[in-house]
Amino acid sequence: MAKTYASWEHGFTAVAENPATNALRQGFGVTFTLPANGGDWIHLAIPTPVLVEDRRATLDRVLILFDARETSSLLHVHVWDGPNRILARDDLKIEGNHAHGLSGNNVFPVGRDGIGFGCGISLFFAAGQIDSHVFIAGFGGDFSHNI
Repeated sequence: MAKTYASWEHGFTAVAENPATNALRQGFGVTFTLPANGGDWIHLAIPTPVLVEDRRATLDRVLILFDARETSSLLHVHVWDGPNRILARDDLKIEGNHAHGLSGNNVFPVGRDGIGFGCGISLFFAAGQIDSHVFIAGFGGDFSHNI
């Protein structure tokens, strides 16, 4: 029988790949500033229940509460099991506010059995013609264990 486990992390733990990317951390999340015509990878570490009762986890889906403000958009979503990329969704161009609920724009099915390490999400956001902002409120993963 499969047991499910949802693991979430607060948005203010998100980290930009480029140390020059400005991040404003507040109690309700983090806001990154992207320069006009620029972009950056934002990395999100998911607490991962790798083993439960001697069974490896399945990562069913990842969920991201975000707001792509001004001219910013989410272009790429990559999911990692340690050093192994287990999902790549590219050329997305998701815009707008997805920070207050779940929909097809911020839930990404993974369906990967045998998770061996810690899971993470890498998001690439790009800005258009003006400086723009990306807000991350929270993120997580839905896991299952066949026990």
